Amino acid sequence: MKNNLKFLLCGISLLIPEYVQAQCVENENCAALGYDSPTACDNGIKCPFGEYWACREPEKPEEPEAAILGQCTGYAKNCKIADILYSDGTCSADVVSGKTPVGVVVYIGGDGCGQALALEGLGSFVWSTEGVNIPDLSNYGSSPKKDFSSCENTKIVIDYSYKHGDSASEYYPAFWAVYNYALSTMSETKGKWCLPAGGVLDSIYQNKSAIDQSLTRINRENIGNAYWWSSSELNAVYAWYWYASSGNFYYYNNLNKNFNNYVRPVIEF
Repeated sequence: MKNNLKFLLCGISLLIPEYVQAQCVENENCAALGYDSPTACDNGIKCPFGEYWACREPEKPEEPEAAILGQCTGYAKNCKIADILYSDGTCSADVVSGKTPVGVVVYIGGDGCGQALALEGLGSFVWSTEGVNIPDLSNYGSSPKKDFSSCENTKIVIDYSYKHGDSASEYYPAFWAVYNYALSTMSETKGKWCLPAGGVLDSIYQNKSAIDQSLTRINRENIGNAYWWSSSELNAVYAWYWYASSGNFYYYNNLNKNFNNYVRPVIEF
């Protein structure tokens, strides 16, 4: 009778999805039969004659074939700092004929998200014309080198500036300059460029020679020796600016937010 019952249950198991087939062995370890967990799990089915569970392996998300400009996809882990980022979202250390350069990779996070520097500067702009400690924007009291949130910072400031209605861009010119920027060949990148955070600017300095070599390779504007605005805030009066020649950050010498510094955007990928 017991054998007949086993036969009956085995026959029934054929009607269950294939990841629970071949479970009809008394007290058998399901892991030995190709199932992956000896304990209860989500979406698991218990072996009919044992204490083990057959668990579906979680589906692995498909990696994108290339980066998506203006969006963190994790693709940047396939790139390296100083690579040229192209309009199709791919990156290469070499100049690739037939492809359009968008920027040069200047930062790659541990999460595989990267930022690329624009191939040109936008000029000099005021960070802000009002002395406000912007809500939701983190303050960095000693150094902004741990701030890599270029696009998050930019979005916070842009959203905050809307309180001024149609005059928003007059109150936060540096942020609106990058927000309105777009490549002449890629108008769809408008609204995706960001004012670089302090940590990204520091990464630029640490890799300045290699980045400049890539910019020279594609005949674009080098890093230079200007003072650059970061998107990292100190307090209501000051924001951090960066000296490309030395890599140092400053906020003093009467250079408050209402002062013109060089602006060059980055884009996430």
